[in-house]
Amino acid sequence: MRDIKQDWNRMAEAYEQFNNAPDSYSFNIEWPCIRELLPDIRGREVLDVGCGTGIFTFLLEEYGPAALIGLDLSEEMLKIARSKALARGSKAVFVQGDAAGIPEYVNNPVDFIFSSTTTHYLKDLPGFFSGIKKSLKSGGSCILSVIHPVYSAQYPIALGEAFPADEEWNVRYLDMRKRAYVQPWIEYNDAYENHLSTSFHHTFSDYVNAMIGAGLTIDRICEPLPPEKWRETEPGRYESFLETPTYMIMKATKG
Repeated sequence: MRDIKQDWNRMAEAYEQFNNAPDSYSFNIEWPCIRELLPDIRGREVLDVGCGTGIFTFLLEEYGPAALIGLDLSEEMLKIARSKALARGSKAVFVQGDAAGIPEYVNNPVDFIFSSTTTHYLKDLPGFFSGIKKSLKSGGSCILSVIHPVYSAQYPIALGEAFPADEEWNVRYLDMRKRAYVQPWIEYNDAYENHLSTSFHHTFSDYVNAMIGAGLTIDRICEPLPPEKWRETEPGRYESFLETPTYMIMKATKG
């Protein structure tokens, strides 16, 4: 986790710039589906796990939660989030911590837990979902937006410090070796060079079995399409998203 923290500390500014652009994946692909699945959180206690710079934290705040906590491992990501919160007059509280140990940062169970693109940095999915269940009130729910297993299956296999070539982006769905790749916010940012990220690859059954094993009830699974406007404005990007889905969004409830 130390390497992941250092990685995100270095990428914080590039991530914030890339994901706040008008054509960002967060706003155009993830959020429409998340908004459709979102329970009534007005007056509720909400936790955003792996909150980063607060992109989704502040979107959730618009729905009127009574308390809102953002949890992230990276000091630099949280520094940006706290600066934005101050400028917005937000009541969100940002805490540094490891998503793998959610119960350590939740004094009392909350009503709703959200997480976006965090799970592929966690090796122990069953432990993660057990932590979510422990941190939810009875009847509470969670929404997790994860890197789609088909998408992470094409991440190149990690080969030490070697950077993967383009032809190494091949789907290896049942190969559970660690992956290495260049993030899009680094690839399209001239201020960063030679920056390699690593993560894990989890299959669809890994997610489903981990949630079932934790005792969560799966309510719905969504595989969001790219926005229809991209068919005309960005046809290449539109077709690539149809070919290889980028996100899988899951909603589950604690009974």
